[in-house]
Amino acid sequence: MACAEAAEMGLQLGFPRVEIEGESLAVIRKLKAEGIERSVIRVYISNIKTTCEQYKKCVFLHVPKHANGAAHSLATKGLKREDTYLFRGVPFYAQKAVEMD
Repeated sequence: MACAEAAEMGLQLGFPRVEIEGESLAVIRKLKAEGIERSVIRVYISNIKTTCEQYKKCVFLHVPKHANGAAHSLATKGLKREDTYLFRGVPFYAQKAVEMD
């Protein structure tokens, strides 16, 4: 689940706050909900919530699929390359995706 990896990575990089976006409204609602989670993905939801408790601030936002081109581009092309890091700037293909969004 991408949210879990994003939350863990932010902690490893020392970020005090994180904003996690996802295109699944159902998952974002579950992450924002209080109380006991009973769905089949409850382990993932619990893991993400536990990780997010380590931040000063953790926000979950729903982003519709049609507006998520930049994230999709980074994920699909970034997975194909092991040397992709965002510390030195955003790759050209991601900049183009943001412009198109």
